[in-house]
Amino acid sequence: MTVAQTTYGKVRGTEIADGIYGWRGIPYAQPPVGELRLRPPQPPQPWAGVRDATEYGLRSLQPPERFPEPGPQFGEDCLYLNVTAPAGAADNPVLFWVHGGGYETGSGTDMAGDGAAFASSHGVVVVTFNYRLGALGFLDVEGEQPTGALGLHDQIAALWWTFQNIAAFGGDPMRITVYGLSAGGKTVTNLLASPRTRGIVRRAASSSGGDHIKSQAQARALAARFFQELGTGPDGVRAVPAADILAAQMAIATPPHSSWIWRPSVDGAALTSHPLTAISAGVAAGIPLLAQTCAHECAYYQLLAPDAAEQADRVLTEYFGERGRDTLLAAYAAANPGLDDTALRVAVMSAERYLVRVGRLADAQSRHAPVYRSRYDGPYTGMPAEPEYAEWAQLAPLLDGAHGADGDAIFQGGDGLSGQLHDAWGAFVTTGDPGWARYTVEKRNAMIFDPAGPHVAADPFAGVRQAWDELDWQPGPWWRF
Repeated sequence: MTVAQTTYGKVRGTEIADGIYGWRGIPYAQPPVGELRLRPPQPPQPWAGVRDATEYGLRSLQPPERFPEPGPQFGEDCLYLNVTAPAGAADNPVLFWVHGGGYETGSGTDMAGDGAAFASSHGVVVVTFNYRLGALGFLDVEGEQPTGALGLHDQIAALWWTFQNIAAFGGDPMRITVYGLSAGGKTVTNLLASPRTRGIVRRAASSSGGDHIKSQAQARALAARFFQELGTGPDGVRAVPAADILAAQMAIATPPHSSWIWRPSVDGAALTSHPLTAISAGVAAGIPLLAQTCAHECAYYQLLAPDAAEQADRVLTEYFGERGRDTLLAAYAAANPGLDDTALRVAVMSAERYLVRVGRLADAQSRHAPVYRSRYDGPYTGMPAEPEYAEWAQLAPLLDGAHGADGDAIFQGGDGLSGQLHDAWGAFVTTGDPGWARYTVEKRNAMIFDPAGPHVAADPFAGVRQAWDELDWQPGPWWRF
């Protein structure tokens, strides 16, 4: 069971839990270094013999995180994936996890861990992977084609590797569910819209997703700033050390103020039109979608950066002008009389960044396939327990229903609400139905995961949808750079 035959050679894994096997650090593309830096992923080179697959591969080059996960270090040579499967698996459903981190931080093991919980509880084969982040994954380089979405190309390459090889690990290539959270959730939208994923995605789930891509003007402005900080032009970008790439990226902005700077572009290859335009037209017809948001998404960002709410007036003015800004803020104030100015603007930020975009995605896909919508109102799960994070543990009550609060529970399960989330996702991956009424534009049902008990509500997002209904905008970074 521990040796599996892939297209490129044999890999040997190990038993990581009772009756659960894992394979780690399998290359799904060649190292994107040297002449392959800032170019699309290329198929891995075959190998002879049996390759050891018991250690995770490098994470993508990235800024340091507040909560660093144990595991390997960072580097450009990061295009590796991991597979976890229950003993005796044969044609089992597959969960393909896309990690979050704003397209600039994170790794495949974030929240998912080793995937053993789903393998054990629902017999799911779990695939996690790393992809290029930040400038290495999402910089637009003049003269290159395609450009601006190479991290998305990596994600597609990992998905195709899974389709072509997962049967060797006991998975069914015709039962692949893609699931992502935050940037991973937005990636799910892109994977549904991409012409390069036809026929390989059977189900899709997202937490705090929607859509968020760069316009051409945003891409050009970001590239100009990046090359200014790098001190060289596109012709010299492959000659500089990788550390200089990261330094230039961080000179523009660092987390959390760099959130939403790095995003895919419509590059004519991985994406050929705006994702919601393609999905509205039926490009993902027949693919069930589970879309969840959290009740107070951007409380997370306000806690990380206390100036987050202060940006709202400027951002809304740039989008809609002063009259549009005032109209929107007045609508929120009338609907939420108990909120102070900061909380009101955090609610607006939550809607602009997540709730409205996910709602429009749900509406678009519900015309072509079953859609299930939900909201998480519970506590933040997966808070680090180590003493050095005691400050964050004390702040945990401020993060009820905040961005990312649901992720650890979905993957790891547990008692109460965590177990109910885990089982809902397990049911969706295995059957395509999480266990509640569908969402349609005629009857917008949604499951509310509330600590008092999950329940279905009729159109709980009505107020947000109505406030933003006539508005259209090109999302940009929340903070100036």
